[in-house]
Amino acid sequence: MRIRLIAIAFISGALLAAQPARAAIELTPGAWQDTETGEENGKPVPPQVTVDCMTPEEARDPVKILTAMKDQAGECGKLDIKQSGNVVTFIMQCGDPQQMAMDMQATYTFIDAKHYTGVLTSTVILAGKKTTANKQVTSVWVGVCKRENKK
Repeated sequence: MRIRLIAIAFISGALLAAQPARAAIELTPGAWQDTETGEENGKPVPPQVTVDCMTPEEARDPVKILTAMKDQAGECGKLDIKQSGNVVTFIMQCGDPQQMAMDMQATYTFIDAKHYTGVLTSTVILAGKKTTANKQVTSVWVGVCKRENKK
């Protein structure tokens, strides 16, 4: 799963569910280019650039993404989300360390509907193996989705 989709799903879904009177952060549907930099297990990793497509339906109803990911990620014991203007922070702890667990902390700054940045740290335990990551992401809307990058 992509970090951007996880972040958007949890941020948007939780904001919609927890704060119905507050306007949700809206993103533009279409092709998004993500550039991730940082380190994994304490070692630098090469920048990773990907392009994914966000459909209009996903942009209108990110709760669907949240529901799908929650089913895959298992039970979340902690999901704290705070919004201050265009900045959203969250802490998420999901799963069972004996099987699969994820602990993530992130801060995302939404510049506008076509650009956001984020910093996140995560620890994932899968089959007893622990992986840590410290990442920075810059996401920009790059246009209309082409057939080959549609979901």
